[in-house]
Amino acid sequence: MAEKELKLLNYGVQTALTSLSRLTYDYSVWTSTYDYSVWTSTYDFMHDLNEEYIDENMVPDTFNSLKVDGIFYLNENFEPILTKGLHHLSDVELTFSFYDFKKYPLNSKMLPTPISGEGAPHKEGFINTQYGPALFSAFQIRDSNKFGGNRGFLIFIQLVEEPFLDLLNQSTLTKISIDNDIVGKNLSGLPLWNEKVKIEDVKPYRHILFQDMNGLPVTVLKIKHSKGDLPPLINEHSLIFISILSLFIYLFYHLITHTIIKPVKKLALSIKLIDGELGFKLLDDKFSVKELMIVSNNVNQLINTVQQQNDLLRKQATTDQLTSLINRHGLLAVLEIHKDLCIRQGITFAVVMCDIDHFKQYNDHFGHLEGDQALVDVAQVLKLQCKRANDYCARYGGEEFTLLFSDMSENDLQEKLLRIGDAMKTLNIAHPKSQTAPHMTFSCGATIIKATDVVDHSLPISDIFKCADQALYEAKSTGRNNFVIKEFVTLASDEQR
Repeated sequence: MAEKELKLLNYGVQTALTSLSRLTYDYSVWTSTYDYSVWTSTYDFMHDLNEEYIDENMVPDTFNSLKVDGIFYLNENFEPILTKGLHHLSDVELTFSFYDFKKYPLNSKMLPTPISGEGAPHKEGFINTQYGPALFSAFQIRDSNKFGGNRGFLIFIQLVEEPFLDLLNQSTLTKISIDNDIVGKNLSGLPLWNEKVKIEDVKPYRHILFQDMNGLPVTVLKIKHSKGDLPPLINEHSLIFISILSLFIYLFYHLITHTIIKPVKKLALSIKLIDGELGFKLLDDKFSVKELMIVSNNVNQLINTVQQQNDLLRKQATTDQLTSLINRHGLLAVLEIHKDLCIRQGITFAVVMCDIDHFKQYNDHFGHLEGDQALVDVAQVLKLQCKRANDYCARYGGEEFTLLFSDMSENDLQEKLLRIGDAMKTLNIAHPKSQTAPHMTFSCGATIIKATDVVDHSLPISDIFKCADQALYEAKSTGRNNFVIKEFVTLASDEQR
């Protein structure tokens, strides 16, 4: 259980760093305003230092909405051009000095190595400031096409405070805090937050070390593991009690058997069954003996915590984080179920591959944040088309989605695909860079798998995806914003032909 909590801690920290890096990227490469006709505002600002850019981007609302505590623009010589610190929780101005690389030369390692070709070099991690530990994200400032000469760097800072700790608490389902008492002491041997830890001993809590880019300690978090120790059944009071009872063992034999021996055996048997079956059935906590009731309650608490963590990990493994649809891993699991139903009971099913037309041009025009929002909106449209219990909608990857329909004829599938096209038209996401339509559209490739397609009790899933993908290719080749339903043919059938 401790290993799961450390794994979830790693996931929560990486989520916070990724979120901060995405914000820095959008400001360092794309426009920092909502006027999408201006694509090079940051890149141009580093050349002309115009006041309009400062007035639009260095206001308290920027720090509050982005949840950052410092924004710093440095030129190609690592000299500050524009810097501002503002505590986003209290609106108190902050004066940082970590970017004074003459005074703190080791801190220069937080900057990425600049390039002149295509790309957006960046670094992320943790750093010490005079206001305490902080997350940082640093990007080379590029033109909107990620080219251009080196005009400097953009750094975002977020202090390690309650919001960051709350995120980790939600991720791990346990209590995490900063341990200031251990900072400054011997920290050798403490595990790093991003390394895999092999748990060999049971502890009520564990310290996790955070280092900067030079390997120097930044802060130490204390993670309180879920309670797994069982209270002792034999203590001083128990011994006295047993000693007194032993004097009257014969007279009260049946009473002891009923009130102590049988409940203990019942509890021990229940724990043994849980261990043998690897199940999560809660124990009966109604005991007349207080100690047994405490043992049962603690075991039940431990089981509930383990189950919640397993459910959270299982959901993360099969759910797409952006759209909340099932991901490719989850899609393969439900596809295995439909395949077995087709082989054993002859139930047909249809697989549809959907691809957003000209999505790269949409992303290049509006930016990744708008692109992500478009993916979320489209996912909801597709999910509404999966109304039956055995119908599924998954994000296959990037701008590609997969629909799975059970027991559907070709006529019904055609009507369903027409409704999807109408729904996209109703959604009406403007796409000025599309060569197909003024709004965002889909191309779909589909195939229907019948019981007659089963050969030797085999139905390769790879062949299903290949057939649907070929249909999608034909739909794109014939002008996009349409669909093609292709007859399913296995690779084995192709070889026989």
